[in-house]
Amino acid sequence: MRDLPPEFQNHLAQAVTTLAWVWKITRSDGAVLGFTNHDQNLVIDGINYEGSSGLTPSEVDKRLGFSIDNGAVQGALTSDKISADDIASGLYEDAVIESFRVNWKDISQIVPITKGRLGSIRQKGEAFEAEWTGESVLLDRSVGRVFSKLCDAEFGDIRCGLDAGDFATGTICPRSFTACQDQFDNAINYRGFPYLLGDDALQAAPQIGERRDGSSRYQ
Repeated sequence: MRDLPPEFQNHLAQAVTTLAWVWKITRSDGAVLGFTNHDQNLVIDGINYEGSSGLTPSEVDKRLGFSIDNGAVQGALTSDKISADDIASGLYEDAVIESFRVNWKDISQIVPITKGRLGSIRQKGEAFEAEWTGESVLLDRSVGRVFSKLCDAEFGDIRCGLDAGDFATGTICPRSFTACQDQFDNAINYRGFPYLLGDDALQAAPQIGERRDGSSRYQ
């Protein structure tokens, strides 16, 4: 249940309302852009929300807990604030987007509705469509190294330690410890964890004659 200011509640109770949607987008470079479906510009807290900008949100699926909200934002590239070059350069990817309902006759009556982030943006002719995800999407990202049996270095990079030019054109490293040791003689620079226990070992039951004293399984 959303708590609404008394003035906003009173306005909603009227037979006729003067409500509009406004959206604020904060790009990755810090630039803030405003849009509204009202037919005139609205200036709120120093931000100019451009009227009739063509921005239209589809239904946004809001979920409880840590499930990722999702939706889409569509619009025509009619705003001078939006350029195809900025979209192509990634300035709008992962941008913060906030939506509000506002009484355009009294802009002090404004209520935040939802907040999320823009994902990938696809152009369709003269229009664009952007994925809208919830803030919880940040919790679904891997930060830092991922522990895996496979090597996470790129073949020939500084972490790998080899010079890809020393090998035949088209040589591909399968990123396994066996290949690193036997094919490339580079086990000392292996960037994976070949002895990492998998689900099979973690779920295995003790077998007769096996040593289960906590010592190394690879002696």
